[in-house]
Amino acid sequence: MNIHRPPILWTEFYGKLAYLFYNVAACDQTITSKEIAKLKELLLSTWLDLEPSLDEYGYDAAYQIEAVFDWLLDQRPPPEEGFREFSAFIKENPGFVDKRLGALIIKSANQLAEASYGKNKSELTFLFKLEKLIQTVT
Repeated sequence: MNIHRPPILWTEFYGKLAYLFYNVAACDQTITSKEIAKLKELLLSTWLDLEPSLDEYGYDAAYQIEAVFDWLLDQRPPPEEGFREFSAFIKENPGFVDKRLGALIIKSANQLAEASYGKNKSELTFLFKLEKLIQTVT
């Protein structure tokens, strides 16, 4: 994986990843406490140790996932906005998402979709759309 990207780009990526994860959680019109707990678990188990970038305050840039996700929970934008934000970022930054990073994104999205009651139709549809997007950029 190409981790040699400017820290500001990693910080932006994590924020857009939060939008994507919000889309996964909210695509069935409800966000459960199990999904929120799974997001925090994924942050700790997958994203914090991915690369060493720090945000403007000196914290691991991956914490943007949690901060932006929490903000989205308060704002409640339409779930589709999350996919648009994430998609725009990876299209504007070609080469940022390689095969390994793409696989981590898809794996995390699947785990988040499984968190409550397994994958429902709207989550399956979204995951298929995500996989197609990742295939086009990796």
